[in-house]
Formats: sequence, C-alpha cells, structure tokens
Amino acid sequence: MVSALPPNKHQEKSLRTRALLLDAAIDSLAEVGYASASIADITARAGVTRGAQLHHFHTRQELIAQTIDHLTERQREALQRRTRTLGATASAGEVLVEYVTAPFAGKLGKASVELYVGIANDRALRRNMLRVQHDLTIELLDACAERVDVPRDRLEAAFWLTINLVRGATLDEMVGRDRLRRKQVLTEWTRLADGMLS
Repeated sequence: MVSALPPNKHQEKSLRTRALLLDAAIDSLAEVGYASASIADITARAGVTRGAQLHHFHTRQELIAQTIDHLTERQREALQRRTRTLGATASAGEVLVEYVTAPFAGKLGKASVELYVGIANDRALRRNMLRVQHDLTIELLDACAERVDVPRDRLEAAFWLTINLVRGATLDEMVGRDRLRRKQVLTEWTRLADGMLS
C-alpha cells in the first residue's frame, strides 16, 4: 500500500487559507447572520485577499455549501473536547446538558441556527445540512449513552428534550434575551434531567 505524500508548503498554505475562510464564515453567520454574511465580510474576517478567496470559493453559494460540513466538524471537535474534560463525577443531567451545549450553543449553535433558516428553501443544501447534523446528533447520543447508564428509550427522551431546549435557548439569546436567564434555565433543566435519568 502506498502512503500519501505529505503536503508541500504551497498545499499547507492553501489548506490554512481555506480553513481561515470557513472559520470566518462560521464567525460571520454567528455574528451578523446568514443574510449579512457576505463574501466581503467573510474575506475580511479571514484576513485574506479577494484573490485567495476566489481561488477556493468562486461564489457565496459554494462557500456556504462547504461551511455546512466545516461547521459540523467544528461542532464534533467541541463535543470531543467536552467529553475529554467533563469530570467523572458529573451527574447524568450534567453530562446531558454539557454534551449537548458543546456543539449546539454559543457561536456554533448560532451559526447552525442561521444556516438552518438561511438555507431552508434550498433543497440540496438543506438535505446536506440535515444529513451531516443527523450524523453528529447520533454521535452525540452515543457519547451520552457511554456516560449515562439508563435504558436507551429514557435517555433518548431526555436527550431530545435537551437538544430542543438548548436550540431554543440559543435562539432566545440571538433575539436579545438575557444570557443569565439562559444559564438559569439550563441549570434548572439539569436538575430535572437528573430526575428523569435517575
């Protein structure tokens, strides 16, 4: 079996530039929203030239299409970091809330909500978003099952309630509600989830 050659300096720079643009697209979606996440804004946030942007993405549509997969990968990385850092003594409710908020709250959650709404009428993009987010959600549920020892049906009920609550809280934050209130809601839900999963 022939192993792949390591990327040369030009390829490494190209991959870095592409990642900068995709990360900037996530930032733009989270901060200014889908409608205002323009190529110019994303390019400026990435700190690259228009020529470099055009080398990787010829249109906004192409950039958004690639951002869907990139966002999902960033969400997966956030989940993996949380699974490594959450203490062994965390309760079932804490595991559930901490694992779900890692990919679906904050900047990543806001970018996800913006994408769902922005591409709602684009059949191909919507289908891809639903597919990759479904795969991520299954991984998330499996990660919860590794830490929470309850019957799967009971875990799934609490899991879906938690995802919907976190997404709703993210949307609430996006429309200007108090972040402290969001934290209180999640704390209360953690307590209720502990009851469901005990």
